[in-house]
Amino acid sequence: MKYHKILLTRPPTAQGGRIDPYPQPSLGLASIAAVLEHRIEVLPILDGNFGGNYLNKLRSVVKSECPDIVGFSAFTPFAGRVMESASAVKDVDPNILVVVGGPHATVLAEKTLTKCPYVDVAVCGEGEATVEEIVEGRRFDEIRGIVYRDDAGKIRTNLPRPFIKGLDLLPYPAYHLLPNFPRGYKPHPPRGAFGGVWTSIMRSRGCPFDCTYCSRDASFGRVYRCNSSNYVVGLLKYLNNQFGISEVTFYDDVFTLNRTLTMKLLKDMLPQNLGFRLDWDCETRVDLVDPELLLAMKKAGCRIIAYGIEHGLWINEIKGGRATIEQAERAVRWTHEAGIQTIGYFMMGLPNEKPETIIKTIEFAKKLDVTWAQFSIMVPIPGSELYRQMVHITPGLDEEWDKLVYENLGKMDVPLLATKELSEDDLIYWRRRAYREFYLRGNYIRSRLLSIQSLKDLSMNIDGLKMFMHTMMNY
Repeated sequence: MKYHKILLTRPPTAQGGRIDPYPQPSLGLASIAAVLEHRIEVLPILDGNFGGNYLNKLRSVVKSECPDIVGFSAFTPFAGRVMESASAVKDVDPNILVVVGGPHATVLAEKTLTKCPYVDVAVCGEGEATVEEIVEGRRFDEIRGIVYRDDAGKIRTNLPRPFIKGLDLLPYPAYHLLPNFPRGYKPHPPRGAFGGVWTSIMRSRGCPFDCTYCSRDASFGRVYRCNSSNYVVGLLKYLNNQFGISEVTFYDDVFTLNRTLTMKLLKDMLPQNLGFRLDWDCETRVDLVDPELLLAMKKAGCRIIAYGIEHGLWINEIKGGRATIEQAERAVRWTHEAGIQTIGYFMMGLPNEKPETIIKTIEFAKKLDVTWAQFSIMVPIPGSELYRQMVHITPGLDEEWDKLVYENLGKMDVPLLATKELSEDDLIYWRRRAYREFYLRGNYIRSRLLSIQSLKDLSMNIDGLKMFMHTMMNY
């Protein structure tokens, strides 16, 4: 059966019925929409972060627009909402094909179809080519990269689909189909504090590292693939011309993985070559930067780099046996010397965590003196090595999807897991203590005050203070 009209959607991305203060553009849905919009009718993307009651809005759109296929994107904490939403779609029209994609569908496809009879197909891995074949009407047993329910109701798993090698073959994501774009989407502070119109992009997929807490290899694989500099520059110019974008977050897992390609891009992103001044931030590893590269990033407009440092004692083990404490110290020092701010991600609550090991992480964060620190309680994300280790010894771990939240800026349930020596209340205490010890240092407060040289700087620090107070009061 060939399909003629598709609705792409995602549920709200906040916990407990609250509104997400920092909704992010759904780049996955926008990329799939771009591939499909010249083949079938693609309705404006329905983002659950906007428009009030999501289920009511979903039912209304399905009734009025009559799509014959509805595609959901879901992260694991919101998978329950997707299943509820799939039921709502089938209530309107049981003949609509319901497809679920995204990280959750990739790693827990069979379980999702088992738990939810209203989901017909789960798309595993990169979805562009797979969804294209679905809407063209190919037989499900011929489509690689899906788990589906056959006519007899039996769940069947097809062979995986090879990853896309030439990312330049993909069209630019259909940002124009995102609701309230770009002003409706907000970066997580301190990102986006430089006064420009903001959005996010990705220029690469795949990561070869073995970080035990990460599940990205399940979605994008271990082979690194990257858009060309020409593609990225073209996309940036398009975003600037069409939407006034002048501030960008690169959501690549490791922005500097291929140094040669990165240096080429940085040259082409210089204001005189790009045609406008772009402020941007990215994430990378402490073992993949050097002074020359960092200076080039600064000249190209980089304002902030986020490093996944994670731990003051076990950094090497959880970062795939590569990163070291010494590399973290050098990377942060070099970054600051280049005039770039740093975000340090730190983790507590690993299986063998003790108060003494958490103290080492807090002291290490203070010693590094990153510009901004984020302390998270470890949550085993489905598809990660930690999840594979713990699902066998933790009853119910693979059922409580709504609690598998890596980081939440609002009030949330207690952590899903305690450790051998730390209770759930202990972990909450240590997270609060980490934030208090890091941000209430006299030297840190003085450095933040001295860094204020403009209204933009003042705004960024006020946003940071609000987030700190919100964290202390609500966790």
